[in-house]
Amino acid sequence: MASRANALSEASRPHAVLLDLGGVIMDIDPRACFDSWARAAGVDISAIAARWTVDDAYKAFEVGAIDFDEYLDGLSRRLGISLTRPQWRTGWNELLRDLFEDVAGLLPEVASALPLYVFSNTNAVHQESWQSRFESALDPVRKIYASWEIGLRKPDVDSYLAVAHDMGVAPADILFVDDNADNVAGGKAAGLDARLVTGPAETVAILREAIDGG
Repeated sequence: MASRANALSEASRPHAVLLDLGGVIMDIDPRACFDSWARAAGVDISAIAARWTVDDAYKAFEVGAIDFDEYLDGLSRRLGISLTRPQWRTGWNELLRDLFEDVAGLLPEVASALPLYVFSNTNAVHQESWQSRFESALDPVRKIYASWEIGLRKPDVDSYLAVAHDMGVAPADILFVDDNADNVAGGKAAGLDARLVTGPAETVAILREAIDGG
């Protein structure tokens, strides 16, 4: 009976874990970014928050099609503010807050049980920041797929298929965790076992279940 239970447990366990970064492993706060820019420009934060959007230029930046300076040219016009490049960069990186310690602390255990990967919609500027700040915490991760490096971003189905192919794992055998409903829907459409989380406690519960074999 014990061996049968163990076999069932192994059968229910994913073959690999794929985590989002911002909102899953670390906290992000767009208002901190807007507040930094508003203070530097001498305007109210509401004026910036109301005008910022994930537009085509933002998506192009996240797949490496344009660089930071090109993105800022359009962003400055859209937000109606003019800042120095260091001011833009400082505010941009204010988005990245601290690690979710309960999740980060569990990553070594996850990685010892299953191949662990990260797939993040991100850009070169943010990656430089979070890699330098959280290098040791992310050390258990076998590979980080950054949208700007692979030229694909969530929730495009092709992005998940490309990542799964590089991982060498069938989509159905990948446990994917993200805090964005559209990204989870895209993952499901690609065949991944995609789970939506709203906070670190849910992420920990899902990872613990994966480690324990469901």
